[in-house]
Parts: sequence; structure tokens; C-alpha cells
Amino acid sequence: MNARWRAAMERALGDRRTILTGVLLILVGALAKLVFFRYAANIETIFAVSIVAGSVLGRWWTVLVPMSSFAIVEAFSWGGPYAGYGTTIVLGLTFFMGTGFLFVGLTGRLFKPHMVMRVKGFALMTTISIPLTIAYDLWTDVGEYYFIAKPQGLTFWQVLAGQPIFTAVHILSSLVFVPLVGMGLYYLHTVVWPATSESVAQAPPRPTDDR
Repeated sequence: MNARWRAAMERALGDRRTILTGVLLILVGALAKLVFFRYAANIETIFAVSIVAGSVLGRWWTVLVPMSSFAIVEAFSWGGPYAGYGTTIVLGLTFFMGTGFLFVGLTGRLFKPHMVMRVKGFALMTTISIPLTIAYDLWTDVGEYYFIAKPQGLTFWQVLAGQPIFTAVHILSSLVFVPLVGMGLYYLHTVVWPATSESVAQAPPRPTDDR
């Protein structure tokens, strides 16, 4: 039973190197977001690690990376930037942002069969990030309109009118952080952690000494 459980967990999370990579992506996405939050809230490092997790790691990391990074940031936001909002508004905004990041990770997962740890693969991820960024912003605009703007008598078009500059910076951050995170993973996998458990398991057996 124990061996069966370990095998199931390895199918879900991968080998030790994959697990370390997934945890690292969670920490990078959350901590970098907290650093930039005070100065530029639309610099989205969680967006970057979400698409990279889906495209490169797959498995449960497609969901674990965006949701865990987002949960860490939200724990700080509830006592900070969200302090002036009511519980209903905070929960509503949390739903739209959380499902937005989940959508990014799942969309990245669709491209995993085409993903290679090379410049071509990072270029593909970066290209995908542009329409995904726009889609994410439009989705979160719906939440902002419903929970904040509409009670104030504003229309959805007024919400969209204030979005272009925010989205432009968001796209720029995606163009920077998606390839940056991807190249960081490439460095880890080829230089820092070049050997994998699978390669060790597949290594030819050592000759036995019959003497």
C-alpha cells in the first residue's frame, strides 16, 4: 500500500527534482509579487509562474503553483490592500483573480506537448502570454465592475476605459518575467540539477564480479 501510494504521488507530482521546481515556482511567484505589490500591483509574477508551471511541469503543479502562490499573497492582502473593503467584495475579487490564474495555468498545460526547454519553447510561452494577459485582465475587470464599480454607479465600459495603461504594463511584465522564469528553470535543470531520478533508474546495471 505504501509503495502504491508513493507511485501515485510520483505520478501526480513527479520526481524529487520536479517537486523542488514546483515549490520554487510557488515561492518565486508569491515573494516576487509581494515585493512588487507596493510599487506596481499590475506586475504579475504569479501569472508568469502559472503559465510556466503548466507548460513545463504539468501534473498537479498546473493547479498547485498558481493557487498556492495566490493563497500566500492573499493572506497578506486581506490585512493590507483589502482592509478597506467588505468581506463580500474581497471574496468576489479573490474568486475572479484566483480563477484567472488557474485559467492561465490550465492554458499553459495545453501547450506542454509542444514545449521544449530551449529558446523556441520560451518564445512560445512568451507569445502565448500576450493574449492570456489580455484575457486575464478582461476577466478580472468583470469582477471589479460587479463588486466595486457597479455599486458606485459606473458602467462596465467606464471600467474598461481605465484599463489600457494597466494592461500595457501587465503585458510588459509578462514579456519580462515569463522568459526570465523559463530561463531560470532551464539553468536549474541543465546546470544545477542535471541528473534526474529517471536517468539514474534507467542507467545500465554495473557488471557483476563472478570471481
